[in-house]
Amino acid sequence: MKENKKAVRLWLYQSTANYKKPTSFQLKESYPLPPYSTIIGMVHNLCNYKEYKEMEISVQGKYHSKVNELYTRYEFSHKFEEEDRKRLKRCKKCYSLNNKDAKVCENCGSHEMEILKISRGTHQYRNIVFPGIDKYPELGSEVKYLSEEEYRDAKENFITVSKGPTTVELLVDVELLIHVIPKDQSLIKEIEQAFLYPREYPSLGRREDLVIIKEVKVVDIFEEELEEDLELDQDMAAYIPINLLEDESIILEGADSGIRNRGTRYKITKDYELVNYGTNNKPKIFRKWNKVDVLYTTGIGAVGGEVIYKDSDNNIVFKA
Repeated sequence: MKENKKAVRLWLYQSTANYKKPTSFQLKESYPLPPYSTIIGMVHNLCNYKEYKEMEISVQGKYHSKVNELYTRYEFSHKFEEEDRKRLKRCKKCYSLNNKDAKVCENCGSHEMEILKISRGTHQYRNIVFPGIDKYPELGSEVKYLSEEEYRDAKENFITVSKGPTTVELLVDVELLIHVIPKDQSLIKEIEQAFLYPREYPSLGRREDLVIIKEVKVVDIFEEELEEDLELDQDMAAYIPINLLEDESIILEGADSGIRNRGTRYKITKDYELVNYGTNNKPKIFRKWNKVDVLYTTGIGAVGGEVIYKDSDNNIVFKA
């Protein structure tokens, strides 16, 4: 036995769930099991953690079927309309509007003039949001006169929103066996209590994909040399890190010399770091995701004589 750690083991059920693939748009496709990052996010939310707690995750599970359901999709763009013929000058003294080439105000003769641009919203741009929208409440529905400074600010920050129907792929009757192994083992009790007495109704996937917690148990995780072969239930699938398959401690039923790793290969997100792709004065912060190369498959077994990770109830653990 080389390693002995504690883990919080969860048996979860969801009537429907979508674990969105980030590259799917027209049809919001789902991963067959929740990504590590999704599970870590649920743990952090229930524990009310304000900073990242490093942890390893093992996930196994199954679902009964798939269905497609309609939902409302919102699309965003940065279009900002402005007609050059609407470029006018306004008198700073009497606030009357003048031709864009006027040198003096036609109403009061003042030389104090400011250049303005007019933005007129159309039916496509009525639902608009951007920082400081309360400063320009007429935008998107009425004519609005903007100074040069206001115009630059609006053009840079506008986000136009359009919406329409599309479909989402839902997994039905999902059952999950999850092991949560925090690097800081002192968090075990805290995580266990967060699932025994959740501060809000837990969800996994979308916000509306509610979770029924069937079991919460603290178990030991350790490496052990098997005396005989050990197999998972035939209908249980898992994300298996590729490195566990390369050392051949895990075998797949039905695999042969031609197709040794039978299943679907994914790069699953786990955690991220914030990277600034801009400058110090104008930072542009993006998430750079760390991903785990895994194989999603069923018919999984462990070979007798090999060393694998198990929990204290003889369940194989595929931690990543």
